[in-house]
Amino acid sequence: MLRYALKRLFHLLPVFFGVTVLVFALLRLAPGDAARIRLADLGLDPSPEILANLREELGLNRPLGEQYLLWLRDVSRLDFGLSLTSGKPVVREYLAHLKPTAVLAFLSLILSLTIALPAGVFSALMKNRPFDHLCRGLAILSLSIPSFCLGLFCILLFSVHLRWLPSFGSGRPEHLVLPIVTLTLGSAAHYTRFIRGTLLEEFSKDYIRAARARGLTSGALVWDLALKNAAAPVITSVGMSLALLLGGQAVVEKVFSWPGAGKYLIDAILQRDYNVVQCAVILFACFFVGINLIADLLCMLIDPQIRRSSVNKPRSAGV
Repeated sequence: MLRYALKRLFHLLPVFFGVTVLVFALLRLAPGDAARIRLADLGLDPSPEILANLREELGLNRPLGEQYLLWLRDVSRLDFGLSLTSGKPVVREYLAHLKPTAVLAFLSLILSLTIALPAGVFSALMKNRPFDHLCRGLAILSLSIPSFCLGLFCILLFSVHLRWLPSFGSGRPEHLVLPIVTLTLGSAAHYTRFIRGTLLEEFSKDYIRAARARGLTSGALVWDLALKNAAAPVITSVGMSLALLLGGQAVVEKVFSWPGAGKYLIDAILQRDYNVVQCAVILFACFFVGINLIADLLCMLIDPQIRRSSVNKPRSAGV
């Protein structure tokens, strides 16, 4: 397994390099001037002399190739520089905003799986029955509503009309409720449909038919056989969702003014803060790659077939 993990990491190096090139090029080629935006934030007149001095201070007057190589050297040491707007270390600021995002991500994911696992299992067991139709209808409805519309609806209902919960902000437990509900509804709907479809696929296989013929109950078929074999794709899907959530649900965080990584990234893009955007994208790529690698290793642990196929792959001719 260690050999497999090292091999995966080696194959991901070109992906990481491509991400750095793409992010650096897109930000530098996009219209706008970070120096002008910073002077505007400071309330200073963007005269040619001041602009030239600030560009030299920020290193924006150097050739793009030189800027990229210097930036890549700093990134290899986890040094993303200072924010062009606040003047504070980018990594420290991003990690501070990542904590609220991580809280939303883990709580919404746990709640989504708590809802989706029994709903998906019973929906698969009661295929084409009223409970199955109800679960499928609610899932399609939840997936059809954009997250920002769902968030605004929650604000109107629970904050404006009922006045039960605050509409925005952070710092108190009640501030978590509406963002978590907004994230959970769509995620739970996705996992309900995914678990149902995966179990139905397992139910159609020969080993399930043989187990039914031996007289195993539906509960034993699900919990002892089908769900265990269906765990690998579910773990992979959960890993991808967790990586995306840790990257920051920008729309939800913006709607509820939640001080997370997604809102921080949007503000940095609008302010042309190159260092913040580059740090956020690179760290998100690392999160995504790392979490999916962990998910693959977990799948190997629980499924012997995956472990055998990764170790005993047939070699091509001449190798």
